[in-house]
Amino acid sequence: MNIATSYALDILLGLYVYTYPIPLSNVSIDFNVKVPRPQGFIVSEIINTACTKDIYEKLVESDEQEHVAGTYCVFIVNKTNIDTLTLAQKMRSKLYCRDFEIMGLKEAHAIAYQVIVLISCKKIEKKFSLSSRNASVNAILWFCSNEEPDLIYSANKFHITILFKNDDLLPYFETMLKLLNSHEWYVLNFFGYQRFGSRRPITHILGKHMIKGDLQEFLNTLCHFTPTYRNPNTLERILCKNIKNDLEKFLKSIANEPLYRRILELFVNAYQSYLFNKLLSLTWLKLLDSLSIKEALKKLKNDYRYLPLPGYTTKADGVIARILDDVLSSEGIKTNSFCLKWLKNTCFYGDYREALTRASEVNYFIEKNRVTIMFLLSPGAYATIVLRELLHCNPLLYT
Repeated sequence: MNIATSYALDILLGLYVYTYPIPLSNVSIDFNVKVPRPQGFIVSEIINTACTKDIYEKLVESDEQEHVAGTYCVFIVNKTNIDTLTLAQKMRSKLYCRDFEIMGLKEAHAIAYQVIVLISCKKIEKKFSLSSRNASVNAILWFCSNEEPDLIYSANKFHITILFKNDDLLPYFETMLKLLNSHEWYVLNFFGYQRFGSRRPITHILGKHMIKGDLQEFLNTLCHFTPTYRNPNTLERILCKNIKNDLEKFLKSIANEPLYRRILELFVNAYQSYLFNKLLSLTWLKLLDSLSIKEALKKLKNDYRYLPLPGYTTKADGVIARILDDVLSSEGIKTNSFCLKWLKNTCFYGDYREALTRASEVNYFIEKNRVTIMFLLSPGAYATIVLRELLHCNPLLYT
């Protein structure tokens, strides 16, 4: 039973294994597949049991709705080809707001409907648009309140199109869809590719340099992969253009800006995500040494439901503790490395993450040259990981 990946990008991100092997072991398949982006990858947040795409469309139709100003103004945005943090910062600047809150980070290279809360704005517009290069944003005000809004973020809804040219893929898709369905669409809850950078998957490498205190190597890696055409106000361009002498001092000053501080923290979070992927991969391999897939899934559900997302205070017992120790040792780090004095003494305490995730309300249609699949995932789970289990092909074809 071969569940190991052979793709360099998977290995770089700690995604060493699949949950399920390809059942058609003797069939040679030409994976000429494509997820057309952004239009073939649509994601909508589920907020207070409602789909943000549906809310957005109703708000667009009802121009006459009145809104009362307040400290917290909740917008529904329809964004294409722009990352969530950049968008939130642009909205904050446009309306002169003190701060912003988001429910989650949505893929940049996709069409996304999501909530952005702007806080203490000097002006409010009911709707506005932003556009630059291939990116576009349409935002519409949902409501304002003087009290912090009670927004319950329960899931993300995905609508994904997979195109293929080879008719031999039809029986493959049918087989893999039946396989996933037979296991109730449970898959290993890896952090997906976009967590590490959609086109430059190096954020975890930057985080590792930060954790190890190798700030010069952090800068070298960042600047080596930073295109010259990037906006001069991005963190990358500011650092790569202005650093001359005291890098630590300059980073301390940068950390006073909330947006840049969030980005630096995301680098460390990405490294924690990589460590979790590595831990989950090795745990799955360990379980399959002696158990069938069905038995191993049961073991994860019952005994190892939550695995540590490594950080300053995360602990583990038994088999998982030994695997975690091996992971940290192979990386040359210890848990106390996750406190950074130069980042305002910030400690990244870690957390615990479910080992499995489950796609729910799954519907799919197989046509002559495409598969259309729709499903829900809990916050923090990644649709690209579901696609990875379905396709077992080069991730560059669908990320």
